[in-house]
Amino acid sequence: MFRRQWRKKKTARPEFETIAGLREYVRAVMRRCMEGEALSGLPAREREKYLIQTRQLRKALRSCVYGEGGEKNYIKRYIMSELEAAGLTAREMEQLFPVQAPERLPPARKFDILLYLSMKQYGKDGFLKLCDQWELPREICREDGAYFEITSEDIEQIYEKEQPWLSSQERLELLCDAVYEGFGHGVIDRLRDCRLDGVSGGVSGLPEQFFRYEEELHGRFDGMHSFDSVFVMFRGNTVRLSFLSFESERELRRVTKSLLRYEAPGELSFYRPYMVNDMKDGSRVFACRPPFSESWAFFVRKFDSAEEKRPEELITGEGAKDLVQALKYFVGSGFHIAISGAQGSGKTTLLKALVRYINPKYNLRIEESVFELWMRKEFPKRNILTFRETDSVDSVEGLDAFRKTDGNCLMMGEIGNIKAAALMIELSQVSEQQLFTHHAMATDKLLDYFRNALLRTGAYSDAGMAKEQVAQAFHIHVLCERDLDGKRYVKEISEIVPEEGGKVRMLYRYQNGKYDRVNIPTGRLLYRMTERVQEEERQKLQAFFNGGVEE
Repeated sequence: MFRRQWRKKKTARPEFETIAGLREYVRAVMRRCMEGEALSGLPAREREKYLIQTRQLRKALRSCVYGEGGEKNYIKRYIMSELEAAGLTAREMEQLFPVQAPERLPPARKFDILLYLSMKQYGKDGFLKLCDQWELPREICREDGAYFEITSEDIEQIYEKEQPWLSSQERLELLCDAVYEGFGHGVIDRLRDCRLDGVSGGVSGLPEQFFRYEEELHGRFDGMHSFDSVFVMFRGNTVRLSFLSFESERELRRVTKSLLRYEAPGELSFYRPYMVNDMKDGSRVFACRPPFSESWAFFVRKFDSAEEKRPEELITGEGAKDLVQALKYFVGSGFHIAISGAQGSGKTTLLKALVRYINPKYNLRIEESVFELWMRKEFPKRNILTFRETDSVDSVEGLDAFRKTDGNCLMMGEIGNIKAAALMIELSQVSEQQLFTHHAMATDKLLDYFRNALLRTGAYSDAGMAKEQVAQAFHIHVLCERDLDGKRYVKEISEIVPEEGGKVRMLYRYQNGKYDRVNIPTGRLLYRMTERVQEEERQKLQAFFNGGVEE
């Protein structure tokens, strides 16, 4: 596909002993191609074909790190064609990828093989299936406490038990992937494509400057550089992959920058040391660099791990059926609902799952800092439009745009500043329904945050009046939590009663491993739930809150 028959002679190549050397050879071939080395003397028709291929190659090299498979696969096919044309000898293949001598394969390469074979069978679920099969990750107990980790020893044992067999084509494809790491996202390239909650790097170990000025650290902290740091988050757990490393600060820096390249938001710099951006597949990226942070670091938050999850799949355990049914009634009745909790507690996942209960006649308008929810992917037939922050339009202006649309239900992926919070209170008076997420860890803290937002923005000068306004804006608060084992659950569901400036009435609570009903909703909420439904549904609703879940 990519071989040019008009080449005057085969390019001399060195003998390949390392993957890095092979990568530099491929890079040099690409450079010669893009510089038009073979253009002189070509017929016009072949010259045009050459220029088209060159433009395609340039475009793919720029966009293969955007998080979408097309350009990435183009570069991989190009690399594969060069590897085949290079005519690697059997000795070179064994030197580069010694599958015949597994004792020479480092754990990272063994993991590549295991994950490659698992993804061939299960696609994006390859990493999860691999972990399920071998009961990973395990909790590691150290002097500083217990945490989740997949170690080199784990990978060595799995590889020895699996003893994977590779065909010559599979071996060549793995070698192609190893070469591509230098053009893509390095050692996390295949992981980033898996169905995970997130991937991060540069978030542990010591920064390089420590080693430059304190030489005695080299012996004590080998393998603990910041570039030796790779973590994944899945099923509520943050897991260190201690067998993976970016090998150098330069490579960590390259990968961090490449993750930010989609839609060209600009470069990290001394004066702009952190950025938030999204990728082509909807993943959210936060990246930072010194002096703002200790070292170069990134966090990729993925939103494909909870696709097509229904509330009953997310909320499980004794009493969960009762709680899910209550949420269905609350959302279906058009209540203003706040979902809060710590990072990673499942707020966004639950919000996304609850959309199916919103009145299908409502038009949804969603405001986000970056695209995360992707509601139209889940509900392509519904009237949904999402607004996103840009350099010229902030969250407040985006929320204000809601007034100018025909939206009935306003959703906000996360309220993160006081201006947006104050505007949400104001919009609660004109929107039929609101749902949003926040980081408050308790209902009273949520109410205090919005009260203070009204005071600080000058919307109100009296704290009592501001508190009353907030209490009238929300009906239901759902508090999400994640325990130390990574289990996510709904800790509490509370009704916010307007009286007394926002009295909190707990409706459901999670304790001792089960969901308990504490109170039924007030007459105010029950009336609103029943006023718009038919008599038969009204009787079911009243029976539910007075007697439990009907079978």
